[in-house]
Amino acid sequence: MKIIKFLKEKFPWISYAIGLIPFIVACIGYGYYGKLPVWEAVYASVALYFVNPVVDYESPLILFAEIGAVIVTAGIILSVVRYAYAKVDHFFVRFNADSTVVYTDNDMGQEVGSKLTHGYTLYNNPDDDGDNLKKFKVEKVKNHILMFENDMDNVSFYTENEGKLSGSNVFMMLRDIDPSLLDAADKESSSLHFFNIYDVMAREYWHRNSFYDRRKEKLKIAIIGFGRVGAAIFKYGYLNNIYSLEQEIEYHVWGCSPSQKAFVGTLETMNKDSIIIHEKSWEEEMDTLSAMDRVIYTIEDKSIELIQKVLYVNPDAEIHCYSENPACLSQLYVSNKVQAFGDMSDILTEDNIKKEKLYRQGKLFNYDYFLRYQGGDIPADYENEAEKEWKKLNGFFKSSNVARADHYWIEKKLVSDGEIAENSEEAFRIEHIRWSRFYFANHWTYAPKRDNAARKHNLLVPYEELDHSEKIKDGIYSDVLRAEIDKLACD
Repeated sequence: MKIIKFLKEKFPWISYAIGLIPFIVACIGYGYYGKLPVWEAVYASVALYFVNPVVDYESPLILFAEIGAVIVTAGIILSVVRYAYAKVDHFFVRFNADSTVVYTDNDMGQEVGSKLTHGYTLYNNPDDDGDNLKKFKVEKVKNHILMFENDMDNVSFYTENEGKLSGSNVFMMLRDIDPSLLDAADKESSSLHFFNIYDVMAREYWHRNSFYDRRKEKLKIAIIGFGRVGAAIFKYGYLNNIYSLEQEIEYHVWGCSPSQKAFVGTLETMNKDSIIIHEKSWEEEMDTLSAMDRVIYTIEDKSIELIQKVLYVNPDAEIHCYSENPACLSQLYVSNKVQAFGDMSDILTEDNIKKEKLYRQGKLFNYDYFLRYQGGDIPADYENEAEKEWKKLNGFFKSSNVARADHYWIEKKLVSDGEIAENSEEAFRIEHIRWSRFYFANHWTYAPKRDNAARKHNLLVPYEELDHSEKIKDGIYSDVLRAEIDKLACD
């Protein structure tokens, strides 16, 4: 079956060629052996597809042609029924409030589409001739997930169909384009969100493997490999593992390129955390790995070798290995601290892509900032006003608010555990660290005068150096919005 599927994908015309075999065989049987005139042989051969033989002549060739024609006809009927069923199913799906379509040209998009609660997938093989994007039509649904392999295909599909996407939510996958560099895109009434598969994976990883319960320990984390996976794991650890000013988390990084070393090695932490970039390979620094609390290996090659070497020198370490097929890796070893992560079928879910609660929290945080700057009261129709303000933001400022929402569960937990008080000086300090780290991670630096175009900000200073008016901006201004944000955090 795999061979047939491969041949059909590689040579789309092969199905039509196979369908003509009964006709060709029947023509030979009726014409050459049955001695019928050419046009009568052709007519009799075509009639077989309608399960209506018009000639009584029988032979092994004709019998083969009759059976083959019935199979072809049955296949056509089934295809038509399947197509009609899909169309009817799609029609009724559109009535659901969460109706969703995935537009894709790859297996990952098909995987996401297969798990939609109310939705379906539009797929086209990118190897087919012609303009791939022209083969997709915008469906009349509430949510659209763009998951083309090429980032520019996702951007092009959105810009070419922006009017048709009006009034709906659009979730665009980006792998190489940094969404923080994009201009405000919601100029129409659609709501555009970006997601990077590695960011989704890293967010999910740190939610599942948080250091919250060990926040008072001095921790050492090794991140080996700094490709897309390693960079995302480091970034979201740096952004979200923030619990206090006194915490001491050491991030040890292997595998940076020269440009990455120059950037990551100079990132400020704003507390007692530190970042150490290693020049040597991890194999040459087993003494260092022997002191790690967690080793995160983000390269698929040599994972077995790494696990065994680390277990020899550091049997108590948590060892987390990236693998696109992690099912059996963690079951191979006696240690219960060996884990595998990276199964995209588990990570790329409808909920993780849409992040509806996270985006909604981000919008509310942004509107809270707006109200504070305006100094006004919250209006009765604040939902519409919050949406309007959100649409004015470019990719960077949207990401900034979503990052605040992504960390907020930690702030809430610290409050509920009695570590900090709500809207306290300590809470403001932690939020200022988180905010600063987000800016640092996105290549902003300090300057006495703010300049958004140059990525310069006058508030990228220690909390103590801020004016009181700036310090209180790290809290939540509106009690109404706080209640709604807290409710979302608890859901």
